[in-house]
Amino acid sequence: GFIYTGEVVHRMLTATQYIAPLMANFDPSVSRNSTVRYFDNGTALVVQWDHVHLQDNYNLGSFTFQATLLNDGRIIFGYKEIPVAVTQISSTNHPVKVGLSDAFVVVHRIQQIPNVRRRTIYEYHRVELQMSKITNLSAVEMIPLPTCLQFTSCGPCVTAQISFNCSWCSKLQRCSSGFDRHRQDWVDSGCPEESKDKICDKNIDTTEIPPYSTTTLLPTTTKFRVLTTTRGSTTSYLPTSLPTEDDTKIALHLKDNGASTDDSAAEKKGGTLHAGLIVGILVLVLIVAAAILVTIYMYHHPTSAASLFFIEVR
Repeated sequence: GFIYTGEVVHRMLTATQYIAPLMANFDPSVSRNSTVRYFDNGTALVVQWDHVHLQDNYNLGSFTFQATLLNDGRIIFGYKEIPVAVTQISSTNHPVKVGLSDAFVVVHRIQQIPNVRRRTIYEYHRVELQMSKITNLSAVEMIPLPTCLQFTSCGPCVTAQISFNCSWCSKLQRCSSGFDRHRQDWVDSGCPEESKDKICDKNIDTTEIPPYSTTTLLPTTTKFRVLTTTRGSTTSYLPTSLPTEDDTKIALHLKDNGASTDDSAAEKKGGTLHAGLIVGILVLVLIVAAAILVTIYMYHHPTSAASLFFIEVR
């Protein structure tokens, strides 16, 4: 019951990257009447879940709903048949969500640990729709707000008066806030350092930006979560919000050899390893030095208690 548009398939899809008219534990194979259809006419992509049933509760009835993605950025969720309140659908075997979420994946090599890479998944925005309002013959239209990505030149980018802190990267010829799916290229190209100047190479074009009108039909909330994984381990950093129960279950099963440019965790881990190695070497050197000093002392003082003790033991 959701659409994924990314390029990297991972186990955290249902937690961080989805377009979900109704995400639940649907299984089209339990009924011959169940189908998932799609149609693209060049201006809109429509995906329809037709007479699908819940795998763990077939008797609730069939669900029919669809999602439409238009080329102007609008997203429409349409609901034809919802036999039970969405709030009553169990999330035990699969998370139940209605809304949008997006994240970017950044890969980083850990210098202190050769051949180990780390992947960090940043969920930078989420829109959660009220499940209680999802009923038969209802629809939700989501209209996009202006973002930095719409600007194609430096002047309008750095002077943009929108709700994002836009910066221009001359190497990539791209306007961005740094938080989008192209984050890896943004960091690798040194754009965060370049964006601090906020100065264009030529005279800044002060062309005015046309006003935008926005409409929201349902309240939305925004959350930011960072999910970091290393080889054989999983760690979650949650700066502003706690994960839902289903997100936590999915996170515990995520294992990957990927990586990220959020260097703090890597530096702490590498720093701890480096410090432990130094301490171990120092202890070994002290033990060897003590043994040498004791040997020299006993050689020059054969009648000392220590020398007599070792002679008797031998």
